[in-house]
Amino acid sequence: MPKVARAAVVIGILLLSAALLGYGAWRLALERGARAAARGESETASRIYAAAERPFTAVPVLARLFPDSYSRAVYPQVALLYARAKVDDAVGKLEHAATASPAMSEQSEFAFWNGNAMLKRALATSDPETVVKHLYAASAQYRKGLEAAPDDWDLKYNYELVQYILTQQERDRKKEEARIKSILERIRTTTEPGQKELPPPEKRG
Repeated sequence: MPKVARAAVVIGILLLSAALLGYGAWRLALERGARAAARGESETASRIYAAAERPFTAVPVLARLFPDSYSRAVYPQVALLYARAKVDDAVGKLEHAATASPAMSEQSEFAFWNGNAMLKRALATSDPETVVKHLYAASAQYRKGLEAAPDDWDLKYNYELVQYILTQQERDRKKEEARIKSILERIRTTTEPGQKELPPPEKRG
């Protein structure tokens, strides 16, 4: 084998070894992040997961080539933000991830967290129209997730929960409409025959 070829093989082996070592260290970091999150150390876990995401932001093509690996650094951050009621930040994280790796937007877990964020927004407002808007958005996300993962129990549960809430709201709306209609039907629109009109104020008493 020529020296150039041998050198190329050696370099290839060294590069592959370095890549495998780097991947192993990356996976260990994810495990450390999971342990920190389980202990309730959300700040520590967030820093670890952010560091695990850094290679994908440094070399953007990696996020497109390896969406599953990229998502393993992103979804835990979304979960931590959601748990701390930072819903807008969680949605922003998902939107950024979908831009960096469009394939992620088709994943069931992406739909799950998007749906959760919409549901959280519905619960955070008192405006009826806004509540319904966010509930329908959550329902659409859960349904999309179920198309990708029909057996996902968490998606099924949340989807059915939102559908139940929407059904109850529709029933309440119809009851309220019936109540208002009943009141309107009792409103007098003409003077009854024989009813005396009140005299002018100056002639009373």
